[in-house]
Amino acid sequence: MFHRQLRLPRPVRGRLELLEGTCYLVKEPKPQLSFRVYRELVRRGTPGLCITRVYPDLAREKFGLEDGRVVWLAEAPAEDVLRPTAIVNLSKTIEVFLEENAQGGVVLLDGLEFLILRNGYDPVLLFVEHLRDLVVRSRGIVLIPLSPATLDRKEVARVERDLEVADTEAWRAELDAREWSRRLGG
Repeated sequence: MFHRQLRLPRPVRGRLELLEGTCYLVKEPKPQLSFRVYRELVRRGTPGLCITRVYPDLAREKFGLEDGRVVWLAEAPAEDVLRPTAIVNLSKTIEVFLEENAQGGVVLLDGLEFLILRNGYDPVLLFVEHLRDLVVRSRGIVLIPLSPATLDRKEVARVERDLEVADTEAWRAELDAREWSRRLGG
C-alpha cells in the first residue's frame, strides 16, 4: 500500500515525519507527547479530532488546543460526549471525521486503557484493528497513547503488532527544538 508522508513545516533540526494512513501507538506514562504532536499538526492546518478522558474545556486549556473538535470519553450526559461502552459510536465518529477530511486529518484517541477497563481487552483490540483498517484506507493519522504499565507484556505486544510504534524520543526532541525556535524568534 502506498503511503504519502505528511511533513510538518521545516524543522530547526531533525524531522518529525508521520505517514498518512497510519495508526501510531505512543507509549508514554501520560499522554503529554501525544497531545503535543496533535496540537502541532492542527496548528499547521491539519483538521483534528481529539477524543479524550479529559473534560473538553480543561483539555483545551491544559494542552493548548485552539482548533479541532474535542470529544469527551465519559459516562456523563453532556454535549460532545462518547460513552466508553459504545465502541460502535466511537468507531463511527472517527470514520465520519476521516471521510469528511479526505485530504487528511489527525485523530488523537486518548483513553485506550479506560476503553479496555470498560469493555475488556479483546473487544478493544478488535476495535483497534478495525480502526487501523479504516485509517489505512484514508489519508488520516491516528495517535493512540498508551501507558505500558497498565497492561501485561503480552497485551502490550499484541497492540504493538497492530500499530506503528512511535519513536517518542525523536518526536520529543523535534518538538522541543521547534518550541525553542519559536521562543527565540526563529
